[in-house]
Amino acid sequence: MSDELSLAVKRLLFRGGLPISDQRALFGVAPTLRQASKGDCLIEGGAPFSSLVILCSGMARKVRRFSDGMEQIVAVFVEGDALNAGEVVFRQSRNSVYALTPASYVSIPAGKLNDLITIRPAITRALWLETAVHAAIQQEWMIWLGLRAARPRLAHFLCELSYRLRLAGRDLNSEVEFPLTQNDLADALGMSTVHVNRSLQVLRGQGLIELTRSRLIILDRDGLYSVAEFDPQYLEGHKIDN
Repeated sequence: MSDELSLAVKRLLFRGGLPISDQRALFGVAPTLRQASKGDCLIEGGAPFSSLVILCSGMARKVRRFSDGMEQIVAVFVEGDALNAGEVVFRQSRNSVYALTPASYVSIPAGKLNDLITIRPAITRALWLETAVHAAIQQEWMIWLGLRAARPRLAHFLCELSYRLRLAGRDLNSEVEFPLTQNDLADALGMSTVHVNRSLQVLRGQGLIELTRSRLIILDRDGLYSVAEFDPQYLEGHKIDN
C-alpha cells in the first residue's frame, strides 16, 4: 500500500471492527487511491456490481433517477463509508452515486473481494456491519418523511450528518463541511425549498445553528438534539466519545 492510501485507510470506519491484518489484506487488493471532482459519478445506477467502493475523503450523494428526468437524493455518504456494501449480495446498483465535494476513494474488484470473504470472516462481518448501519440510517429517513414536521425533520438531518462527520473525525469545534444546497435538502427531506429556508431561519433564530459558505456550525448541540428528538444510538455501530 502506498503511504497516501495507508493514511486514508486509517480514517476509514472499517477500523472499528476490522483487525489490522484484515485491513491490510482488503486494501492490499485495491489498485490505487482514486481522485474525484465535485459532481463526478462514482457508481452508475443500473450497472452490475464490479467493485466495492469506499470513500476515503470528501462527501457523496446517492441519487435515484426517474424516467421523467426527476431525481431524488436517497443517501448521503461521508468519508469512511462503503458506498455499495449491500450490492455485494444484490450484485447491481439501483442508484447512482455522485461526489458532493472533491473526494478520494478506493475501488476493490469484486473477484478479489469474494476471494477474501471466503478466507477472512472478519471482512464479511465488517461488510455486514456497514450494511446494517446504512439500513438503520435509511429507516430513520423513512420516519422523517412519514411523520416529522418540517423543522424537526431538518434538525434531525443536521444532527445525523454532524454526528456521522464526528465519527469520521471531521467535527472541528462543532463546525463541519456542509456542501448540500437548500435544493438538495428539499430533495432529500421531501420538503419545498420555501419550507427548508423557513426552517433554517427558525433554527438560526433560536441560536441553534449557523449555516454559511458551505459550513455548518452547531451552536447549541443539546438544543438541536432536543428539537430533532435525536438519539444517535442507531449510528453507534461505529462509536465515538461524546
